[in-house]
Amino acid sequence: MWRCSSSSTHKIYPASWFGKLKERSWVPVRKGKDEKPNTQVIAKLIKNDKELIEKCRQDKASNLLNRLNISISELMMNVVSENDTIRTELDKAVGSLFSTFMTNPEQLSKIAELAKSEPELFIKEMEERLSTREKIRRNQAIGSLVEKLLKSVLEKEGFKVEITGVGSDFAIEHDFIKDNMETIFEVKKDDKIRSYIEVKATSQDFARMTLTQANEAKNKLDKYVLCVIPFNGLEINEENVKSRVRFVMDIGQKIQDKVTKVENFKEEQEAISEVGDIEVEISEGPIRFKINKRIWEDSKTLDQFFTFLRGW
Repeated sequence: MWRCSSSSTHKIYPASWFGKLKERSWVPVRKGKDEKPNTQVIAKLIKNDKELIEKCRQDKASNLLNRLNISISELMMNVVSENDTIRTELDKAVGSLFSTFMTNPEQLSKIAELAKSEPELFIKEMEERLSTREKIRRNQAIGSLVEKLLKSVLEKEGFKVEITGVGSDFAIEHDFIKDNMETIFEVKKDDKIRSYIEVKATSQDFARMTLTQANEAKNKLDKYVLCVIPFNGLEINEENVKSRVRFVMDIGQKIQDKVTKVENFKEEQEAISEVGDIEVEISEGPIRFKINKRIWEDSKTLDQFFTFLRGW
């Protein structure tokens, strides 16, 4: 029983037609052939009708489809899937999203709304984040191989190789990062630091150093070593790292003049940018030092670097 706003009482009965909607074969598949409503046949029916697809995503239509045991997410997957491989990949992706946001579906709705309202911006942002994550993983793999190579030889000869975090100012496309910190190797013997090794991976004809890194090289002139692994699309494995790694022993000497000039420029820039009635706006990204490959091409190989350390 239900009492409406006019104070009248009404009886409410289940809609018997809805049960028939689920049970009967009424969805046209081909001439003379109908099927009961299910995800696959509805997807084929609306596949080429953008307006109908959009309506299916609206609240009332979505609720109706759910009552017909048709999941709107599965329906959309079947609409866009061209084959079983794509459908499987989409299914895995959606499953991962559901798993991540199962306790907070509102956040998932917000992501869906952003993707719908600005798809190109959303895709660009996601691709940039995925690319950054891939670079970090690649550099971590290379850094771990360098660590393994150094330890396998040096620790047999009384050296100690340690990884240490040195800060959050790093060139993400080239640096060995752990726990959101740039890391370097310290090579010690008899409790004395013999060398600081800055590891850089690159697929280009250069590697970048931050101002912080360049200052470290300048201040630790005789101990700071730039280790560059140019992989240029090669598989990341121990053999390739071993054959291609190069050690620039005098990077501090090579870069110190540029560092001094940059520091002076920064001081002048800060003076120019002082707050007042008239101000100068200087917009630019963080300062980077571009180390071209001719710096490392003729530098020490792994075996030559080991020989150098033994004779220190």
